[in-house]
Order: sequence, then structure tokens, then C-alpha cells
Amino acid sequence: MSKNSINNPANSVSALQDRALDLIGSSGGSLYQSELRRMMSIDSSKCSKIVGKMQSNGLIYREKVPASSTYLLKLAHPPQEISFDQPARKDIDSYLTEFYLLYLMRGISG
Repeated sequence: MSKNSINNPANSVSALQDRALDLIGSSGGSLYQSELRRMMSIDSSKCSKIVGKMQSNGLIYREKVPASSTYLLKLAHPPQEISFDQPARKDIDSYLTEFYLLYLMRGISG
């Protein structure tokens, strides 16, 4: 492990995996491995290592793209949409409004 990766937690394997999962998820649940590498600004060796680790942990799976040297990465468990019923939505709105007003009052008084 290089000294730079020890001093920079953003370069740790788990931080890179989290970022990769976020990028795949925000791309509709699938992303080409070459595109992931480009978006993360990492070399292909490091990308392959991260993808392999995520695949062995059951977080993603890879599909070979025909007539290409890249893979399509897909989340093994796509994120679920959270839906709130109307009463829950009102409670959340009320709480956030109250919280914001308290924040404003504290900012003015102090």
C-alpha cells in the first residue's frame, strides 16, 4: 500500500468502492466499466481490482459487451424507491419547517 493511499482516506479501496457504487447507481443501475474508470479518473488496473472486489462481495455483476473489450456493470440489488404516504409527508414537512425556523431564530439571536 502506498504512503499516499494511507494518508488519503478518499483513495482507500472501500472509499473507491462506495464511489463506484454511487456512480453506477446514479447512472440507472448500470454503467460500462470503461466509463466508470474515466469518471473515477483511475487506471484500468485499479478499476479492475475495485470491480473484482465488488463482484466477489455480491454488490455488482458484469456482462461482457459483444464485439468490445469492455463490460457492462450492473448493481446486484438496484436501489428501491422510497415512497411516503400523505400523512407521513405532512409530518416530515412539518418537522423540517420547524427545524428551519429554529435555525433562523438562533442565527438572528446569536
